[in-house]
Amino acid sequence: MRGITLLLLLLVVVACGAPAAPLRQRMTLAWVSKSLGNPVFDHGRNGALARARELSAAGPYTVEVIATGSASADAVEQTRVLDDLIARRVDGIAVSCNDPIACTEPINRAVAAGIPVMTWDSDAPESQRFTFLSIDNYAAGRVAGELLARAIDGSGKVAVLTGVPGALNLEQRVRGFRDTLAAYPDITIVAEVTSNEDISRGVQGVEDVMQAHRDLRGWFFAGMWPLFADRGAMPLWEQAARTGRVKTVSFDTLPFQLELLRDGYLTALIGQHYWGWGYDSVQTLYDRVAHRTVFPPFIDTGMDIVTINNVEAMIRAWETNDFTAPLPPP
Repeated sequence: MRGITLLLLLLVVVACGAPAAPLRQRMTLAWVSKSLGNPVFDHGRNGALARARELSAAGPYTVEVIATGSASADAVEQTRVLDDLIARRVDGIAVSCNDPIACTEPINRAVAAGIPVMTWDSDAPESQRFTFLSIDNYAAGRVAGELLARAIDGSGKVAVLTGVPGALNLEQRVRGFRDTLAAYPDITIVAEVTSNEDISRGVQGVEDVMQAHRDLRGWFFAGMWPLFADRGAMPLWEQAARTGRVKTVSFDTLPFQLELLRDGYLTALIGQHYWGWGYDSVQTLYDRVAHRTVFPPFIDTGMDIVTINNVEAMIRAWETNDFTAPLPPP
C-alpha cells in the first residue's frame, strides 16, 4: 500500500508539473490633483507614473498608480473622486486639496476604511492625513513680497492674483505676501483677483485691474494661470510689463514662464518641485503601505527663486531634465 501511495503522489506531481511561482502582490495607489487639464500637474503625474514603474521593476509589488482628479478645481467634485477611490479600495491616496475643510471628511473616511492618505501641494491640516509634502507656501509668499517690494523701490500700488477661494496653499502664499508688504508703508495692495484656476478668468481679471488702476506698479501671481494665454491676450499688462512700468512676481518656473522672464515680462519666479509632487508622493505612500514608515507631519520640498541672473541655468535644467544641480544665486 505504501508503495502504491508513493506512486500515486509521484503521478500527481508529474501531471501538475513544477510548483507555480508565487503571484506578485499588487499595490494600487491614487494620485489626486486639484483638477485635470492644468499643465502644472502633468509633470507631477508623470513623476508618479515613473516611480511606480521603478518600484514595480524592483519588486515585490506590482505598483499601479491611478492619476485622477476633478474636471475643474471644484471641492465638491473632488470629494466625489475621493469617495470613489475609497469604494475601489485603493491601498493609498495622495491628494492636493481644493479646499481644506471639504477635503477633511473624505480623507477621514478613507483612513477609517484602512486607507492611508497624504496630502501634497495643498493641505487639509485638520484631517487624519499622515503627512503633507509641499513647498513652505507662507515662506514663499514672504519671499515674493520682498522680491516685488525691491523691484518697485518700496512704493506704489500693487495687485494680487490667486486661484481657488479657500485653497490653503494659495491663502498661505497671499498671507505671506501681505505680511511682508505690511513693513512697506508706501506700498498699497489695491486689488485681489480670483481666477478659480481658469485661464480666461485670470486674463480678464488682470486686464480689468490694469484698466482701473493705470498707475499700478506691481503684480503678485500666486499661480501662473493667465500666463498660459497666448501673447497678446493681456495687452495692457504686456505693454506695461515690457516697458518696465509694472513688475510681476509669479509662482512656478515652467519653460514658457522662463521665456517670459528672459524677454522682460516677468521680474522673478518662485518654483516648486513638480516632478516630486508625484515621484516623492508615490514613494512616500509605498513606504507607508509596505513598511508602515512614520513620517513627520510636513515634508518641505524647498523652493527655487529665478530672476534674470539665473534664468538660463533653469532653462538648461528643463532642456536636460536634470534639476539636481543647485541654481546660481538669483
